Amino acid sequence: MPDVRCLTAPGAALGESPVWSAIEGCVYWVDITGRKLHRTTPATAETQSWAMPGLIGMCALRRVGGLVVALADGLYGFDPESEALDYLTQLEAPPHENRPNDGKCDAAGRLWVGTMNAAEKNLASGSLYRVDPDLTVTEIESTLGIPNGLAWSPDDRTMYHTDTRAGVVRSWAFDVASGQRTGPTDFFTFDRAVSGAVDGAAMDCQGGYWAALYGGGKLIRVLPDGVIEREIPLPVSQPTMPAFGGADMKTLFVTSASQNLDPAALKAQPEAGALFAVDVDIAGHAVHAFAG
Repeated sequence: MPDVRCLTAPGAALGESPVWSAIEGCVYWVDITGRKLHRTTPATAETQSWAMPGLIGMCALRRVGGLVVALADGLYGFDPESEALDYLTQLEAPPHENRPNDGKCDAAGRLWVGTMNAAEKNLASGSLYRVDPDLTVTEIESTLGIPNGLAWSPDDRTMYHTDTRAGVVRSWAFDVASGQRTGPTDFFTFDRAVSGAVDGAAMDCQGGYWAALYGGGKLIRVLPDGVIEREIPLPVSQPTMPAFGGADMKTLFVTSASQNLDPAALKAQPEAGALFAVDVDIAGHAVHAFAG
């Protein structure tokens, strides 16, 4: 069983959206409800943090440098050196009760990002959007509860996504040239009450789909045929998202949450809300940067 290393102090309310920067040798990640963007350097175990002006649902690298971050009122560019936020575009017109949740870029540099209700998780008011490099925003799917699990196959021909409340990860045939998807097909089903819920996901170079099971305290690797190939237990019950990184792309960086844990649970898992590192024997598939 792989060693699981804790890289940061615990306590993030809802750690999410880790992304590896090979140029900087660091992991960017967010605390959604803690309204912070973090940068952790595994080699030194140092973490730098920036307060955000609102709920921050996700972050991704940007081809022009810096990051793109999703806040409740829209997408922003962020320069870690100057600490400047640059407004790019809105996802949803106000007034609305949604916040962004889970997002990644496809091979053409389009940003795909979901939204969910910020106050009532049982209300399916969320959507999945595609943001093209020219900042055109297209709604792809609506009436989502908790959009999660976004990933693409190594050949970019299959897109994976889930509404966590639906209990199924679905796959779509994906055309990277046009940014269109067709389908869907049920890829992997899960029972949130039994196994925990599929939250964030990452893809390895062999087509293995790595998912964090929120409430289940583990990572799973699902093969392209939907069969679980391995499970890796974690020291926290609420892992949220894995991301491949490291010099050889064989380290999974995993965010976690401390939200909704009572005092007894926090005592039993003192590292809840920390960022973890797990070395595996399969390299990750590259994660792309936003071209906008």
